[in-house]
Amino acid sequence: MEAFSKKLKRVFILPLMMILLLSPCFVCADMGENGNTLIVYYSRTGKSKIVSETLKEGMNADILEIKDSVDRSGCIGFWVSAYDSFFGRFAELSPADPDFSGYENIIMVSPIWNWNLCVPIRALIDRSDLTGKKLVVITTANIDIKKYEPYGEDAPFIKRFLRDYLREKSKAMREAALAAGVEIRSHFHIATRDIPAQKIREAAEALLQKINGALSLPECAT
Repeated sequence: MEAFSKKLKRVFILPLMMILLLSPCFVCADMGENGNTLIVYYSRTGKSKIVSETLKEGMNADILEIKDSVDRSGCIGFWVSAYDSFFGRFAELSPADPDFSGYENIIMVSPIWNWNLCVPIRALIDRSDLTGKKLVVITTANIDIKKYEPYGEDAPFIKRFLRDYLREKSKAMREAALAAGVEIRSHFHIATRDIPAQKIREAAEALLQKINGALSLPECAT
């Protein structure tokens, strides 16, 4: 009888303890699924999409893909995108008017075009009311744009030129975001040149803890 009683305890008590231990993480997962955080992205080649979907899996966030009315595929699409970015030419967005009202945190994932956020994401920021939202920006590009930030005045001319050019572009992006009412929390960058999809996923996964910290999200959201 005593042996049966011990077996009964193992059958019922151990599963109960596991439920109690894991319940906080279930709560955190529900918080993400309830729409507290939204990942918004545009992806011309699919790399920013990989980053965004990886973040969604790790954060239990909602996700929204932004498209525009221009065909940006292939080599011609690359040059069209660079031209539009340089001259600030915006096109019709889809969805045209996303509703951000139910979200506290916005994560925008964008490729870099001509050292700017891509045209569709810039258009989205320009046309949206993001008052009171906390924003994290994640950019992707063939180069590591962050490497130019530390260069001092003793650096070669071309490096100083690219540093200053990048700073001006970053300043313009920040001013546009602030005009939309958003609170910019952080900017992360992933270099993607000749990087396979799995390595891009790993780079995105490595950002999860930093993003959670920037947005003050619970640790178990990862």
